[in-house]
Formats: sequence, C-alpha cells, structure tokens
Amino acid sequence: MNPSHIAIRNPIFIFILVIVISVWGSIAYREIPREAAPDIQIPLLIVTIPFPGASPEDVESLITNKAEQELQTIKNLKEIKSTSSEGVSVLTLEFTSDFDIGEARTKVREKMDQIKPDFPDDAEDYVINEINLSEQPLMILNLAGEMGLLALTNFSDEVKEEIEGIPGILEVRRAGGLEKEIRVYVNPDKLNYYSLDLNQVSSAISSENTNLPGGSVKMGPTKYLIRVPGEFETPEGINEALISAPDQVPVRVRDVAQVVFGFKEITSKSRLDGYESVSLSVIKRSGENLLAIRDSVLKIVNKLGKDYKGSVKFSIISDSGKRVQKIVKDLENNIISGFILVFLVLLVVMGISNSLLVATAIPLSFLLSMIVMNSLGYTLNIVVLFSLILALGLLVDNAIVVVENIYRHRQAGKKRVEAAMIGVREIAIPVTTSTITTIAAFFPLIFMPGIAGEFIKFLPLTLIITLTSSLFVAMLINPVLCSTLMRVRVPKGITPNFDELKLVDQSRILRSYRWVLKCVLRWRISILFIFMILFVGTFYLYGTKTFPRRGIEFFPKTEPDEAVVKITAPMGTTLEVSNRYVRVVEGYLEENMEKLDAVVANVGQRRGFGGSSSGSTTTYLSHIVLAFPNWEDWIKKPSLIIKDLRGKLDKMAGVEVKLSEAQAGPPTGMPLNIEVRGNDYSRMIETVELIKKRIKNVPGLVDLTDDFDRSRPELKVVINRDKASRLGLRAREIASTVRTAFNGKKVSVYRDGTEEYDIWVQLDQSFRENQADLASLFIFTPTGELVRLSEIARVETGPSYGSIRHVDTDRAITITGDAYRIPGPVLVKLVQKAMQGLEIPEGVSSRFTGENEDRKETQRFIGQALVIAVFLILLVMIAQFNSIALPLIVITSVFMSIMGVLIGLIVHDRPFGIIMTGVGTVALAGIVVNNAIVMLDFVKQLRKQGFDSNKAIILASTVRFRPVILTAITTILGLVPLAVGMDIDFTRGNPVVFGSEGGSFWKSMALAIMYGLGVATILTLFMVPALYSLIEGSRERITRMLGRGKQFTKPAAEAPAVT
Repeated sequence: MNPSHIAIRNPIFIFILVIVISVWGSIAYREIPREAAPDIQIPLLIVTIPFPGASPEDVESLITNKAEQELQTIKNLKEIKSTSSEGVSVLTLEFTSDFDIGEARTKVREKMDQIKPDFPDDAEDYVINEINLSEQPLMILNLAGEMGLLALTNFSDEVKEEIEGIPGILEVRRAGGLEKEIRVYVNPDKLNYYSLDLNQVSSAISSENTNLPGGSVKMGPTKYLIRVPGEFETPEGINEALISAPDQVPVRVRDVAQVVFGFKEITSKSRLDGYESVSLSVIKRSGENLLAIRDSVLKIVNKLGKDYKGSVKFSIISDSGKRVQKIVKDLENNIISGFILVFLVLLVVMGISNSLLVATAIPLSFLLSMIVMNSLGYTLNIVVLFSLILALGLLVDNAIVVVENIYRHRQAGKKRVEAAMIGVREIAIPVTTSTITTIAAFFPLIFMPGIAGEFIKFLPLTLIITLTSSLFVAMLINPVLCSTLMRVRVPKGITPNFDELKLVDQSRILRSYRWVLKCVLRWRISILFIFMILFVGTFYLYGTKTFPRRGIEFFPKTEPDEAVVKITAPMGTTLEVSNRYVRVVEGYLEENMEKLDAVVANVGQRRGFGGSSSGSTTTYLSHIVLAFPNWEDWIKKPSLIIKDLRGKLDKMAGVEVKLSEAQAGPPTGMPLNIEVRGNDYSRMIETVELIKKRIKNVPGLVDLTDDFDRSRPELKVVINRDKASRLGLRAREIASTVRTAFNGKKVSVYRDGTEEYDIWVQLDQSFRENQADLASLFIFTPTGELVRLSEIARVETGPSYGSIRHVDTDRAITITGDAYRIPGPVLVKLVQKAMQGLEIPEGVSSRFTGENEDRKETQRFIGQALVIAVFLILLVMIAQFNSIALPLIVITSVFMSIMGVLIGLIVHDRPFGIIMTGVGTVALAGIVVNNAIVMLDFVKQLRKQGFDSNKAIILASTVRFRPVILTAITTILGLVPLAVGMDIDFTRGNPVVFGSEGGSFWKSMALAIMYGLGVATILTLFMVPALYSLIEGSRERITRMLGRGKQFTKPAAEAPAVT
C-alpha cells in the first residue's frame, strides 16, 4: 500500500510525529556544534627538525637530503617540499586525499626514527604537525597599554588562565611579552686563567642541578627513603656550582662567570594601533560549539574592558566565529523570510490556510534535517550552512507540487480525504523520481578530489539529507495536513463527479497560456529553431564578450574582513631594522586608522601555516594585520583602502612587501605560481629574473615575487684538519664549542614552584662582538691544553644562501603573484601568453602550480561528474518512463537552461565560478528536471486515458502551469536577497537593509539559479511541449509511411508511454 495513503488514514500518528519532529529538531539545532570550517582531513604533514646554529647548506646536506631520501619511499606520497633555513629544516609532505592522515603520521614517524641516528648529535628531536582547521585559533585577542611590557605580560597571563577555564577550550597560546630565563655569561679570560673551557662550565651546572634517589634503608620498624637533593633552590645557587678543584682549590661558577636571572632576548615585537601589545590565540577543542565558546570569551573580554578601561586596550582579530554567527543568523532569517515569502505567493492562489500547509514544509524539513545531521555527528560549519541556505530554495518545491495537485482535486468537488488520496497517488512517483534525479545531480560531488573536495563534499551530503527530508514531509505530512485542514471554496455547479481537467476552462490565465501553447505547437519547428538560435547566440556572446575579460574564478572574490602586509627584509636583518620598516607601513596607515577596527603589527614573526621556527632566526620577517569593521560600519570600502595602501607600498625599497586579502573558502595556492627547478642555482636565478622581467607588466598582476632568499653575510670557520687532528680535536668538538660560545647552550632548567626557567651558558657579550673575538676563542684539547681557534682554523667572511628550498628533492624557486580585481585563471592565461617564446637555460625547468593546478584538477573532475550525473539522471528517468525519448527531452531542457546562467553572467559582467556558478547550475538542473518530469509523467497518464499526443501535452502543460510557475517564483524571490545584497534580520529595528556585503560570496550561485530558472521555466512551458509534439508527430508519420497500419498510440488500456 502507498505510504502516503497509510499516513492519510492515520492522521493522529502524523500529528504526533509533527510535534516530535518540531521538539526534537529544535533541540538538535541548539545542540549541534557550530564551527568555522569542516573537521576535514587535510592530507599534509609538516616535519620540523631544529639544528640550532647551522647554516642553510649544512642543514640541507646533513638533515634535509637524508630525510627526503627516506621519506619519499612512503606510499601515497603526492609531493614532498622542504626548506633548509638557518638552524632548521622544515619538510611538508602532501599525501593523496584518500590516504588516512593517522596512518601517514605513523609511517612518517617510522621513517624518521630510522634516519634519526644519521643526523648530527646537535640536531634536536623532530616534530610532526598536522593541519587541523577545526583546531586553528577561533580568534586572536590582542592586549595593549602603556603599563610596560612586563606588566602587560603578567596581565595577559592572568587573562590566559581565565580563558583556559572555559569548557571546550583546548589551549591559549601567548605571543609576545617577556619570558624569564637564567643566563650564565662566561668570561673567557678567566676560563683561560683556570685552564677551563665552556663545556666544563656547562657540565658542572647540569651535574649539580639534579635530584637523585639514594635507595632506602631500614632502621628498626621503619623504612626510610634516601634522597640526595641537588637542585638549585635559588638562581644565586648556580654561582656555587663546582667546576673543578685543582690542588684542592675549588673553582666555582662565580669565579669565571656572571649569573643573570633576567629576560630572554627579545626576538619579536607586537603593537596594537601603535602601542606595545601581547596577543593570545584562543584554540577550542574539535567538535565543540564555536559560537558558545566565543560568547564566553567575549563576556570575559567585555568585563575586563570595563574594569581596565583607559589602561588596557583589547582588540579581537581573525574572529572566525563572527562569520559563522552571521551565516547562522542569515540561515535563521532566510527560513523565516522563506516561510513568509512562500505564504504570500501561495496566498494569491490558494488562500491563507492552504498557503500555511505548504509553507510549513520549510521549517519541518529543516528540523528533520537537523535531527539526522546531529545524529550523524555533523557540525554547522560554513559549508553546511551554505548548503542549508541553498536547500531552502528546493525544500518547498515538492510540497508545492503535492499540495497544489490535492488543491486541484478539491476544487473539482472531491472530499478532503479523497482529494488527498488521488492527488498524492498521481504525483507520488514523479515527485519521488524528480527528487532522486536532483540527488543524482549532486551525488558525484561527494567524490571531488583534493582539499577543495574535502570542503565541498559536505554540500552534496547536506543537500541529500535535506532533499530526502523534504520528500518525507511532502509525501507523508503534507497529504495528512491537506486531508484534515485544507479549505477550498468549491464553485457552484461542481459535483464530486466533476472532471478536474475542465478546471482549466475556468481560469483566464490558463486559457491564455493554452492558446499561446497551441500557437507554439503549430509552429513548433520555427519555435525550436528560435530557441536554438538564442542558445547558440548566448554562447557566442558570452564566449566573445564576457569570458575573455572575466574568465573563470575558483572561489569568488569578496570584500575582505582582513588584509595582511608581509614584509621580508634581507636575511640577517636585525629586529631594530625590521621594526623601522614596519613603522613606515604603520605611517602609511595613519590617515585610514579611523576606517579600520585595528592595526596589529608583528615584527620578527612569521605568519601562516607551517612548521615551527624553532632554531631559526626570523627577525627579518614581519607582518601587519589590518582588521576591517563590519560592512554596516564602513566609512570606506576595504578594497579601496587596500588599493591606496598598495600604491604607497610600491615606494618601499630594500625589502619585499606583499599585501594579501583574507578570503573565504578552503586554502588554495596563490593565483599565480611558477615553479622553477634545477640543481644549478645561478642558472635557476637567471631563469627567475627572465620570467619576472617578461611578466611584470601583465595587467592585474600584483605582488610579483619569488621565494629565493638572496645571500646574507656569513662568517665561516674553515678548520685545518691536519693541525686539529694532531691536537686530538675533531670538527664536531670545535663546532660545539663555537656554538656554545656565540649561540648559547641550554644546559639545565631551574624550577620555582610550578614555573620552569631555562639555564643557558654563553660567552659574555663583550667577548662575542666581532670576527676577532671568534678567532681568539680558546678550544680545550683532550690533553688539557688550550689553543686558540685561529691556530687550528681560519675565519672567513662571505655570502651564504638565506634558505634552500626543494620540491620532490630538486632545488626549486617559486615565483608567485596575486590577481588584483581579475580572476586568477585570467591572470594565468595572460602570463602564459607573455611567456611564449621565452628561452630557458639548459638544466632548468618551469611549470605552473598552486591555484592553477587545483583549478585544473577541479575542472577535470567537474567535467567527469557532469557526465556521471547526466547518466544517473537518464537512468532514473528511463526506469520511470520506460522510454528513451522522454528522458532526452528532459535532458535537452536542462542543457538549454544553461543559456539562462550565461545571460546572468553577461548582464552582471561576472566570471564563471567553478564552485559557486557550478553548484548553482547543478541545483538549477535539479529544479528543471523536477518540473519536466512532473509534466511529462502527467502526459503519460493522459495518454493511457486515450488522449492523443497533441491534446495530452496541451492539457498536461496547462494543468502543471500553476505548480511550475509557483516553484519558479518562490525559488527566485528566495534568492533575491543574496543577489541584490539585501540583509534581512528580524531581530533588528529595521529588518531589511540594502547594500550588504554578507551575500556577495553567494551571489554567483544565486544569479545562476535565478536567471537559469527564469529561462528554464519558459523552456519547460514551451520548448518541452514543442519537442514532445515534434517527436510524437514524427513517429506517427514514420509509422504511417512504413505502412504498418498500426497507430503509434495504442488503445488506452494497452498503450505504453513513448518508447
């Protein structure tokens, strides 16, 4: 028995089910976690191997090369990149997206453990990091004031502890401020006097600062533990550590060194709007509710802001929760506005009570989807929220078709239950089939490859859940509501036996449409020819006018929430010099300060994903974050502020400056990435300069740079191995002494309660200021003699590489560039054109990577997905119609509807978005297929009743005219706010505000569906009937010509549908 009929016969159960869905769904919606990004597996591992004090060449040869050779044998490894910098090797491993990152981590750890014994002894333990988007900082809290850096550090630690007390917080990381440590500054002259060396001082401190268990002793009935406490109780206790005792005369640390309990050397600085600042990165646990945690943090910040008003300034940047909160609010308001919109549109046709029956499908389908998603462990992240907003335009379609059909039978005089039974029986199969075809259209997107695919797969999964929920509501709940609550005023003279097909004659609109349709069918070949000309003409116009200028975009460009100015000074630049460069940029921003929420300057700090900079000096790297206000508070558009700043930054000399905008969507490469590979750096650099010179004037190309760190000054100790070996000295021992003297060596830890402070041994500052100090350093031989470094080595000055980068074990230099107000693919094409005929030196190769590579992979997949989707849709329709001709008519209307998408792009002069326009086109295909299937299924039913092809298509088109128009109008009006920048918020005094930038990210998708559906509606109402009539007429004529004496359409009882 039909499930809908069972539901109609059991209305009480269905009403109870509605209450359960409403209550359970509301609870699920409140409980489901909110997150900024999906908890996806990004197939990247970053291995960091610190080698303090080593040059990039030494890091490359002693660490990176060995690690790469071992790691490249791991299966499913897609690409391996590395950077050998001063004091650290960072390897980035990219795996295929189907490889479990946990298994990859295990394999990498096994390989690193195998190669670890081959690393130098001074190399520190490696660290393996994953990139988990859900564990990225949900916000960065900056604290600034004039209280002094020490007081600000202590205050920020108190704030840190308070925030870490919030349930769901994983950790709070502090950056900036002062860190305490103990430095033992050694006087080399005194060491020489006592015939000692630095390593003896280090060993003495390390040996003295320890607690050792001494076992136990039994005395009488009691057993006592023996403990030998040796840890320093105070920093001053380090002075008493014994180094040696020649002739029973003790030599202690205080005799050769000065112990200072102070602060670590400042290697970075932070400022908030010009004031010294400290920043706290707040990180939540995966799966926790982002918005709830954000609200708790904001309560603490607001309270502290009132308590310390005037003395401490608080500013929040990179607030991912703000965007999520905005989209959640958009979703809630769209549900309300969608309900009202559907109600108002249907009010004109069906009346108040019947309009409510359809409109309830939106909240019920949504709440049912929430129950399913919460049960499956989903989170409400940006992709899922976007999918739900997209689904709102599709949720009501099934309900409109079902309720309208029942309403038609009620108008024909049938009782509620009878009308519901007949109406849902007529429409059940086509509605179910059309929903399955829509699901089939989105289904292949689940398997999209790459990081973008990991993001996008939540879209089809969410849509499958919501569309299935809408089908459930339309087939089970709406019929019951109609059978019990539907009110229809039946015209006089209409009895229960009235033929509902004759209702067409009582509507002026339907009679007018029927007259036009008859004319179309009479001139069907001419009409189809006109449609074809329009289709070809639209493609020609788009291909010759819009596409060459606007091209294709991966993700849409929007007004950014933040912008970042990255400043890279020459390697070796001191913190003070880098600070002066940052001050210059801050000066450029002074006139726009009131137009910004905050300006956070970070001197001597790297930014972005990547390995730790442990062991590597970053004083030459700086970045400035510009936080823009909400669009309602704009004095000047962010893009204009960025344009002004970019013009000023071009004047800066001596440093590399890059200005980038924060954009929505998954992480991708830069729009322009050209990888130059080889082994000879001189030829590679020559190639890089040739390419940059050739493309620097390409329109729309900004921030053209490369990642090759030009040479920096270096002091090189060249050991005379013959002299050293005679004295029993090895290169490792010499290098270790030099490193301890000039870089310092951590020898132990001083504990004060729960706090721990590092103890470092280093030469006094006055003895490590120049090349002569290095040459005069004393080295202790195995025989106890002291020799100067200059006696066994020479100290040379010369250039050195700043860092050495590899791609798949080859040395590589990457040229990058950003696209300014043009799509990335357009920029790439312009650059490729400019590079034509460029001769590259032998032994050097180049290729385009980054976003271009991701885009090509996505384009290939979308092409394959489209073919698979069409095949699945055809398969479903062939199964329903038992025909090939009818599905081909439907598919033709789908392809022709793309004309509407292109018209939208032409009118609004927009690029074709691979993601947004592509998804909109797929959604459009689902709607078009739905309308065509419902119409042609009714034709099939009429043919079985004995109607000829022409009368059947005219009557079916006229009867289905109302649901087709209603679904089109409700969907288009529902997307208008996204397309025109209308911000709807029912919690505001003025609920509707125009000029919103909030919907700009979705605009391409909204325009694709709106224009496409507008054209598709015309195609469904006129072209589909014309095609059907043409095919039927042709078959009937062919049958007559063949003289088979057999009608194409058999008698009603045995005639099948079109075959």
